[in-house]
Amino acid sequence: MRPNAEYIANRTILVNSVRAYNPGDDVFASAVENLGLTVGVDVLPANPNVIPRPAANARRADWVAYWVGQGMPQDQVDEMTRDQLAAREPEVIGSPDLDANLTVPAVPNPTPSPAPDTVAFQVAEQSGQAAEQQAAERVERPGQGARKAEWVEYAVYRGMARETAEESTIPQLAACDYDNLFGPERPE
Repeated sequence: MRPNAEYIANRTILVNSVRAYNPGDDVFASAVENLGLTVGVDVLPANPNVIPRPAANARRADWVAYWVGQGMPQDQVDEMTRDQLAAREPEVIGSPDLDANLTVPAVPNPTPSPAPDTVAFQVAEQSGQAAEQQAAERVERPGQGARKAEWVEYAVYRGMARETAEESTIPQLAACDYDNLFGPERPE
């Protein structure tokens, strides 16, 4: 299992004119620091505790990064002053009056689970349908002179994110090494 990164790429990040991170890719804190990436623009925190709460006299940029990391919408953060951001307290989930000794009654399972043979049959039936559908949806590699829409569909079929494929040019899509990036082509 790979370690969890502190940030997630919010947009395509280029390093030396080469695509280093696609939207949604894990980005470690060291990369954010070394590349000078901006939290809230280039990357977003992967979870709320990535950025510690800044000191009361911290710069506005530190407060913006903190509140974006807490899940506050960017437009709401942009409307607030530094003092408003510093004075804001995190929302507490749950009621302070909640009784710690409160027990929740168990809910009985209304339907018994199906027999294992039924489940195995359903899985086999669905896999057969999925294989038929996958074979019907096979996308061939576009030839020379193909339109960009054809290249985008092929790239998405091979595993590239649609947004990334749409941002790429035809020469980039044609030169992409799909086998190394996304694995071998799906069998028919």
